Amino acid sequence: MTRRPRDRVFSREIVCMIHVHDRAYCIDPAGGLVSLLGKKWTLPLIGVLGNRPASRFSELRDAVRGMGSKALAERLKELQGLGLVSREAFADVPVRTEYRLTDRGASLRLALVPLLEWAAIDVPQKIETPSDSRRTRASRPTSPRNPPE
Repeated sequence: MTRRPRDRVFSREIVCMIHVHDRAYCIDPAGGLVSLLGKKWTLPLIGVLGNRPASRFSELRDAVRGMGSKALAERLKELQGLGLVSREAFADVPVRTEYRLTDRGASLRLALVPLLEWAAIDVPQKIETPSDSRRTRASRPTSPRNPPE
C-alpha cells in the first residue's frame, strides 16, 4: 500500500481560494475578517450596531447580554481596525462616546444576510458548542452506562 507524503505543500490558490462559475474568490481578502467574524460576540455586535444609528458603550454592553466590558472594548477596537466601526467622542461632561457601523461595516452586515438565511433553512440542527456539550452531559441521568463525570 502506498502512502501519501505528509509533507505535501498546498499552493495559496488551493488553500485560500473558492472557485465558482469560472471565477476565483479569495476566502479572506481583508486579512483577518473571517477570524474576527468567528470570534464570540462579533456577529451580535454587528447586528446591534446596524440596527441603531449610533450606540454608546453601555448601550452596546446592555444590548448584547452576557458580553463583558473587556470583551466589548476588544471587539470594538478590532472592528475599528478593519474599518467596520467608527468611534466618535464628544466633549460633554462626562465624555460621551458613540459607535456606529461605517459604510463598509453596513455593507458587511448586508452581505451576512444570505449566510444567515441559509443557516436558518439549511442547517437542520444547532451546532453544539463546548458549553452546550457540558450542559447536556450534566443534565443526563446517571446510570451504570452513563456514569456521572
